Amino acid sequence: MSTPFDAPQHSGTAHLRLNSLPAEGGGGCAGRTTNVDTQRLDEAANALVELRGDTENVDNTADDDCLNASRNLNKYSAGGMAEAGSWATAGSLVTMDVRWGSQVLNLKRLLQDISDKLHATKGHYTRTEQEERARQNSISTPFG
Repeated sequence: MSTPFDAPQHSGTAHLRLNSLPAEGGGGCAGRTTNVDTQRLDEAANALVELRGDTENVDNTADDDCLNASRNLNKYSAGGMAEAGSWATAGSLVTMDVRWGSQVLNLKRLLQDISDKLHATKGHYTRTEQEERARQNSISTPFG
Protein backbone atom coordinates (compact mmCIF):
# COMPACT_ATOMS: atom_id res chain seq x y z
CA MET A 1 0.00 0.00 0.00
CA SER A 2 1.34 3.42 -0.92
CA THR A 3 1.17 6.43 1.37
CA PRO A 4 1.76 10.12 0.66
CA PHE A 5 5.06 9.72 2.53
CA ASP A 6 6.44 7.02 0.23
CA ALA A 7 9.47 8.18 -1.71
CA PRO A 8 9.52 7.62 -5.46
CA GLN A 9 11.57 4.59 -6.41
CA HIS A 10 14.49 5.10 -8.78
CA SER A 11 16.32 2.29 -10.49
CA GLY A 12 19.72 1.93 -8.86
CA THR A 13 20.65 5.61 -8.60
CA ALA A 14 20.54 7.86 -5.59
CA HIS A 15 19.08 11.33 -5.96
CA LEU A 16 19.55 14.19 -3.53
CA ARG A 17 17.47 17.33 -3.55
CA LEU A 18 18.22 20.18 -1.17
CA ASN A 19 15.65 22.72 -0.17
CA SER A 20 17.02 26.24 -0.35
CA LEU A 21 16.04 29.84 -0.82
CA PRO A 22 16.69 31.56 -4.10
CA ALA A 23 20.04 33.37 -4.30
CA GLU A 24 18.41 36.79 -4.03
CA GLY A 25 16.52 35.75 -0.88
CA GLY A 26 19.59 35.12 1.24
CA GLY A 27 20.27 32.12 3.42
CA GLY A 28 18.57 33.05 6.69
CA CYS A 29 15.03 32.99 7.95
CA ALA A 30 14.62 36.77 8.03
CA GLY A 31 11.16 37.76 6.96
CA ARG A 32 9.86 34.19 7.04
CA THR A 33 7.29 33.11 9.58
CA THR A 34 5.98 29.80 10.77
CA ASN A 35 2.33 29.52 11.64
CA VAL A 36 1.30 26.86 14.13
CA ASP A 37 -2.34 26.07 14.71
CA THR A 38 -2.22 25.35 18.44
CA GLN A 39 -5.90 24.43 18.48
CA ARG A 40 -5.18 21.56 16.07
CA LEU A 41 -2.31 20.39 18.29
CA ASP A 42 -4.67 20.39 21.27
CA GLU A 43 -7.37 18.55 19.32
CA ALA A 44 -4.90 15.88 18.21
CA ALA A 45 -3.63 15.42 21.77
CA ASN A 46 -7.17 15.10 23.11
CA ALA A 47 -8.05 12.59 20.38
CA LEU A 48 -5.11 10.45 21.48
CA VAL A 49 -6.31 10.57 25.09
CA GLU A 50 -9.74 9.43 23.88
CA LEU A 51 -8.16 6.65 21.80
CA ARG A 52 -6.20 5.56 24.87
CA GLY A 53 -9.46 5.22 26.82
CA ASP A 54 -11.07 3.28 23.97
CA THR A 55 -8.04 0.98 23.90
CA GLU A 56 -8.46 0.27 27.60
CA ASN A 57 -12.16 -0.58 27.10
CA VAL A 58 -11.33 -2.99 24.26
CA ASP A 59 -8.62 -4.56 26.41
CA ASN A 60 -11.04 -5.13 29.29
CA THR A 61 -13.53 -6.80 26.93
CA ALA A 62 -10.80 -9.03 25.49
CA ASP A 63 -9.66 -10.00 29.00
CA ASP A 64 -13.18 -10.98 30.00
CA ASP A 65 -13.77 -12.95 26.79
CA CYS A 66 -10.46 -14.86 27.04
CA LEU A 67 -10.94 -15.75 30.69
CA ASN A 68 -14.53 -16.86 30.11
CA ALA A 69 -13.47 -19.01 27.15
CA SER A 70 -10.67 -20.56 29.20
CA ARG A 71 -13.05 -21.32 32.08
CA ASN A 72 -15.65 -22.79 29.73
CA LEU A 73 -13.09 -25.04 28.03
CA ASN A 74 -12.16 -26.49 31.43
CA LYS A 75 -15.66 -26.44 32.91
CA TYR A 76 -16.26 -30.17 32.53
CA SER A 77 -12.68 -31.37 32.75
CA ALA A 78 -10.02 -31.54 35.43
CA GLY A 79 -8.18 -28.25 35.83
CA GLY A 80 -4.47 -27.98 35.28
CA MET A 81 -2.27 -29.71 32.77
CA ALA A 82 -3.60 -31.16 29.53
CA GLU A 83 -2.49 -34.62 30.67
CA ALA A 84 -4.90 -34.34 33.61
CA GLY A 85 -7.86 -33.87 31.32
CA SER A 86 -7.94 -30.10 30.80
CA TRP A 87 -7.83 -28.47 27.40
CA ALA A 88 -4.39 -27.25 26.31
CA THR A 89 -6.17 -24.47 24.43
CA ALA A 90 -7.42 -23.01 27.72
CA GLY A 91 -3.87 -22.36 28.93
CA SER A 92 -2.91 -20.97 25.53
CA LEU A 93 -5.80 -18.51 25.70
CA VAL A 94 -4.57 -17.24 29.05
CA THR A 95 -1.00 -16.94 27.69
CA MET A 96 -2.28 -15.04 24.65
CA ASP A 97 -4.34 -12.75 26.90
CA VAL A 98 -1.24 -11.91 28.98
CA ARG A 99 0.69 -11.08 25.79
CA TRP A 100 -2.23 -9.02 24.52
CA GLY A 101 -2.33 -7.10 27.80
CA SER A 102 1.40 -6.36 27.55
CA GLN A 103 0.97 -4.98 24.03
CA VAL A 104 -2.02 -2.89 25.09
CA LEU A 105 0.01 -1.38 27.95
CA ASN A 106 2.77 -0.50 25.49
CA LEU A 107 0.27 1.10 23.09
CA LYS A 108 -1.35 3.08 25.91
CA ARG A 109 2.07 4.37 27.04
CA LEU A 110 2.89 5.44 23.48
CA LEU A 111 -0.44 7.21 23.05
CA GLN A 112 -0.01 9.01 26.36
CA ASP A 113 3.57 9.99 25.54
CA ILE A 114 2.59 11.45 22.16
CA SER A 115 -0.38 13.25 23.70
CA ASP A 116 1.83 14.74 26.43
CA LYS A 117 4.35 15.93 23.84
CA LEU A 118 1.62 17.53 21.72
CA HIS A 119 0.28 19.38 24.78
CA ALA A 120 3.83 20.51 25.67
CA THR A 121 4.42 21.69 22.10
CA LYS A 122 1.17 23.64 22.15
CA GLY A 123 2.22 25.27 25.43
CA HIS A 124 5.63 26.12 24.01
CA TYR A 125 4.18 27.77 20.91
CA THR A 126 1.57 29.62 22.96
CA ARG A 127 4.22 31.00 25.34
CA THR A 128 6.49 31.93 22.45
CA GLU A 129 3.64 33.75 20.71
CA GLN A 130 2.76 35.66 23.89
CA GLU A 131 6.40 36.61 24.48
CA GLU A 132 6.75 37.82 20.90
CA ARG A 133 3.56 39.90 21.16
CA ALA A 134 4.85 41.46 24.39
CA ARG A 135 8.19 42.19 22.75
CA GLN A 136 6.50 43.77 19.72
CA ASN A 137 4.23 45.85 21.96
CA SER A 138 7.20 47.12 23.98
CA ILE A 139 8.96 48.50 20.92
CA SER A 140 8.46 52.25 20.76
CA THR A 141 8.77 54.08 17.49
CA PRO A 142 8.78 57.78 16.73
CA PHE A 143 5.68 57.17 14.57
CA GLY A 144 3.38 56.35 17.45
